[in-house]
Amino acid sequence: MNIKQLNQLKLRIVRVSRVHFYLALALAVQIVIYDAWALIPLESILKRWLITAVFFVGVTIIWLLARSPSKKLAFFQKLVASLIVIDVLLVSFLVYETRGMASRAVVLYAIPLVVAGVLRSRIALIGAAFLSIAAYSSAAVAYFVLNFNEGYTVELYGEVGFYSAALVLLSMLIWAVLNSSSKD
Repeated sequence: MNIKQLNQLKLRIVRVSRVHFYLALALAVQIVIYDAWALIPLESILKRWLITAVFFVGVTIIWLLARSPSKKLAFFQKLVASLIVIDVLLVSFLVYETRGMASRAVVLYAIPLVVAGVLRSRIALIGAAFLSIAAYSSAAVAYFVLNFNEGYTVELYGEVGFYSAALVLLSMLIWAVLNSSSKD
């Protein structure tokens, strides 16, 4: 990878990190609204503030490091991997907190897939998809097991299977878009 490509990667990481600040802001606004209307218990409010704060700090560190003068590709690949992990952990928490398999937060697993696209690597996209699938499956099953009578087992596996397939398809679509050319 030449210097120009490395600088483009750095710029992409800085940009995606910056967008994550808007996600942290959106989460904070949602928490304030839910708290003001007493929609969720205070314990959940506290957990959401803590996870949002940890997410914000993690993204800030990655954003600052992405602006560093390093010339090593591996360093920037690790930053992207860290951002993917932070995203997956946040989304998995939200899925668990918002009723597991019934959660609408599953759509947010698209974020780590888009972040993986920053590397323009099919392996990174597949890895992010499988990490998201493992985390989503774990969060959905954990909620199901710990909150008995919230659904049927067949429904759980149907949802997990469907959204797992959707995440793989989304990673394939991102790869197709990243590698499209005028010859296609």
